[in-house]
Amino acid sequence: MTESSTHFEPAREIPVIADVDVLVVGGGPAGIGAAVGAARTGASVFLVEETGAFGGMWTQGLVITLAGYNSWLRPDRVRVVDGVGGEWLRRATEIGGAVDHDGWVLSTDPEKMKLVADEMLHDAGVDFLLHVLATYPIVVDGAVTGCIIETREGRQAIRARVTVDATGNGDIVARAGDDWIKGETLQPMTLPMYVSNVRTASGIDAGEPARIRTGPLPGPLDQYGMEDAEAARQDVSIDRATMREAKARGELPVFGGPWFGGLEKDVVWVNTVRVIGDATDNRDLTRAEVQGRREAFQLHGYLRDNVAGFEESRLQQTAPTIGIRETRRLVGVTTLTGDDVRAAVRPDDSIALGAWPIDVHPVDGFAGSHVMYVPEPFGIPYSALVPATTDGLLAAGRCISADREALGSVRVGATCTATGHAAGAAAALAARSGIRPRSLDVAALQAVLREQHALLSADELETSPSLPG
Repeated sequence: MTESSTHFEPAREIPVIADVDVLVVGGGPAGIGAAVGAARTGASVFLVEETGAFGGMWTQGLVITLAGYNSWLRPDRVRVVDGVGGEWLRRATEIGGAVDHDGWVLSTDPEKMKLVADEMLHDAGVDFLLHVLATYPIVVDGAVTGCIIETREGRQAIRARVTVDATGNGDIVARAGDDWIKGETLQPMTLPMYVSNVRTASGIDAGEPARIRTGPLPGPLDQYGMEDAEAARQDVSIDRATMREAKARGELPVFGGPWFGGLEKDVVWVNTVRVIGDATDNRDLTRAEVQGRREAFQLHGYLRDNVAGFEESRLQQTAPTIGIRETRRLVGVTTLTGDDVRAAVRPDDSIALGAWPIDVHPVDGFAGSHVMYVPEPFGIPYSALVPATTDGLLAAGRCISADREALGSVRVGATCTATGHAAGAAAALAARSGIRPRSLDVAALQAVLREQHALLSADELETSPSLPG
């Protein structure tokens, strides 16, 4: 290493702008769940988000088809996520910003989802800042006691009795100690897009519930089962086999699906761009964003030239930020596994439910839909939110302690709101009691979560509110 390859930064005093019970880093679905859940449990809460709006992948990533609220299995399709996440969905639906039914995905308006997130945080009394990057945790004697943040005013600090890492990428977990892991291969990223001026099939409601033909028993679903299913936009028809043939001839980049969604009849949301890369490597992430935009135009060109109804369409918008499925994961007290998901495990310390399939997108250049395993609803243990060794810290959302298969299920947005809600409530209880999160009475946490209308056990689903529609 040459002398010019490093720069010495002199020590300096950093102003502390807040001293709170709970600091939540990241304002996506998990972060909103955590911040609102912590505030409703009586804690003082500060939330920081690095972009200009809340909602994460649901809004900034344009992942507008909300996944994980409902089980896919028939005839007993049930709602498995409520609490903060359920309220977010209902409030958005009331203002025309979402559909709420028993389908496999629920289309939304990201602008209205942002608005509801703002209102929920305000109503709960959460203090927050946008355009803030939390760079490093403050670690004292092996425990996180807050974070250093970078703002327009410069470097500042927030002290907290408990911090929740809801960054998705496990940024705080990774910089606090050794309680993290990253796979040798990572699921591809996606850059969703809106395509406008589409002539979709008449007489079909764009918001009609879409149902995968699975059940009543859990089991695998191959690509043909996916493509034969009732699509999220039944007014859009595409020959996926012909599209795969175009990819094989070198006329198209690698793609997924395509999967369609959206609330407007003539504006179709398209999820198909598939980019391999490591979103924790800034240069690789930059390359992925640029590649994603280029390939979005290529794939839209195919739709325009080959799919009925898209002849006069235009690519209206790509997502402000690329969608990330997998990066770092917590090494927790417990690790949820794919076998746990397939066995529909019911751990004693369950604090949320999952029901999305084991959905691991391929990294080998495969185009189209892929094989998934559709489970019965399963419990997510509190101990999968707790680092193996680091204190004062909890993980929520995509970076909880799960193996690669289980991550394929728990990474989706609705499940992230549920683990976030649990992490926030747990952080509040620990902070107010002056104990470490790992020492928390889980029964007390479960009682609080149930009071806040969260669903924790498959046994509760028989008596949960019936779905609309």
